[in-house]
Amino acid sequence: MTRVHGLEGARGVAAFIVYFHHFLLIFYPDFYFGDHNWINHFINADLAVSWFFVHSGFVLSYKIFSSTNKEAIFILKDQSLRRYFRLLPVVLFSITATYVFMKLGLVYHQELMSFHYSKWLANYLKFTPDFLNAIKESFWGIYFNFKSSTTFNPNLWTIGTELIGSYVLFSVLAPLKFFKRPGIVLLLIGLLSFKYKGIMCFFLGSSLCRLPKHKTPVLLLIFIYGMAIYLSDFSGTYGSYLRNISAFFLMYALLQTTKMRDILNKSFFKWLGDVSYSLYAIHFLILVSLTSFIGSRMTEIPKTQMVIINFMISSLVLFFVSHFIYKWIDAPGILLSKKFSKKILKSG
Repeated sequence: MTRVHGLEGARGVAAFIVYFHHFLLIFYPDFYFGDHNWINHFINADLAVSWFFVHSGFVLSYKIFSSTNKEAIFILKDQSLRRYFRLLPVVLFSITATYVFMKLGLVYHQELMSFHYSKWLANYLKFTPDFLNAIKESFWGIYFNFKSSTTFNPNLWTIGTELIGSYVLFSVLAPLKFFKRPGIVLLLIGLLSFKYKGIMCFFLGSSLCRLPKHKTPVLLLIFIYGMAIYLSDFSGTYGSYLRNISAFFLMYALLQTTKMRDILNKSFFKWLGDVSYSLYAIHFLILVSLTSFIGSRMTEIPKTQMVIINFMISSLVLFFVSHFIYKWIDAPGILLSKKFSKKILKSG
């Protein structure tokens, strides 16, 4: 069973966009909270998150639809058993690391806000750190009872959607695998479930697995890419819906653009894809500690110069830390989740 090359690299780019977006929010709040312009369509963390969910729906379904009926049942059981334990190790590390930094007084975002930068970052970590609460959030709260006012990592709200969205999708894929045209059903479910942002994206991504083989003309692909970027930054009642559709269009266009996926399959992007989950989970801690520390200390130089230096240092440290979290936490966690699933399935 072959994987669709380049998608992990695209996930790495999306994770970096989320980090870059959050970095800009600290020093240039008008970038997001003010009037939007063309750059907001390209550095769009909300679109990147919607794309994460579309990507997850596609990847989780691809294995199932690429297998025989007997294999599909086994894969569904295996993925269902593994999903929580696949997500847990990095979440646990991220939250406990933030707890330790708070206890040691190594978070400086409140101090940074005194220099009249964005108040966005100051909304978080305004509580006294408690180890028991950190453990509860790691094992339960992040997935089923997320509260931004008491969370150790606000970015991890997406992990609960990842977990619940996965199980909702699995429950539908179990009978749909045996339908002749499951792609149409999955697409309709996605379009009709617009009230549930992540769920919608999971089903839209899943439906792409069942597209008939075809080749899209280059001009049409360019139009689809452009339309997806254009629709991605609308606000108001239908803003979230259009953003999810944009993520769906981007995934479709990427699947049809082999040359783009060849680029995203190069060694750097493959590495970025490997560390993307770690990078996404840990970048908030980097922002409230290192980034905020540099920003609150380098006040004697021009702001633009400080921001560039800060971004370079913060990014290098983020890459370094993410690499070792992947190597020592995420990758071993994946293996453990596989062993757990294998043991349960064998005993059953």
